[in-house]
Amino acid sequence: MLKKIAIGVLLLLVLAVAAVVAAYQIDGRPLPEASQYLQGADYTATVEDDGTLVFQPARPNGHGLLVMPAALVQPLAYAKTAAFFAGIGYTVLVPAGAMRLPVNAVEPAAARMDSLGMEDWFVIGHSMGGFAALELIIRHSPRVKALALWASDMPADYSRVTVPMIFIRGDRDGLLPEARFTAVQARLPPSVRYVTFPGGNHQGFALYSHQFFDNPASTSPGRQIEFADERSARFFAAQF
Repeated sequence: MLKKIAIGVLLLLVLAVAAVVAAYQIDGRPLPEASQYLQGADYTATVEDDGTLVFQPARPNGHGLLVMPAALVQPLAYAKTAAFFAGIGYTVLVPAGAMRLPVNAVEPAAARMDSLGMEDWFVIGHSMGGFAALELIIRHSPRVKALALWASDMPADYSRVTVPMIFIRGDRDGLLPEARFTAVQARLPPSVRYVTFPGGNHQGFALYSHQFFDNPASTSPGRQIEFADERSARFFAAQF
């Protein structure tokens, strides 16, 4: 009997490991077209050894932008967003976290923000990256002027955070259905501005390969990213 139980437990462990390996192999890999945004007339882009992206604008506006990726999603998937903001003057940092988890990028990102010497920062967090961004703000109190949350779940109460926030989601998001979205709103300040992109899903905020448990979008990732970039930039500019 004990032998059968041990074999059963071992099989469950093997299956769990296989599921994790599959997730890392399938989810979050940048699409080939993401690389085209590493070159542009208005900025220079650097990909560091761990995958961290740094975009330096040709005409800096004095502001920094931190983009915290979703869980398992590699920084290169956010190159389109980084290029957009660098093109309008932001110095952009997209950090890589250990095990491709943004919560593991909080401490290194805070250190890099200090080293880049910007007068202030704006932050975008996609999915788990939104939670990580809020943790960074709470733990390190950097000079963050505004935060854009893109389809972010909230595992804790952040209703007392005073940084101005905008929350953007797609109405076909399989990871953030209405019931969960309502719970998220209860954990954020009442001042948050909410914007819904018709036809958008969870994956469409970046250029990556696959998102488990998501619904198909009725629009392209390019259009969804452009919508989120423009709405976030407009919100940020209002805080200058």
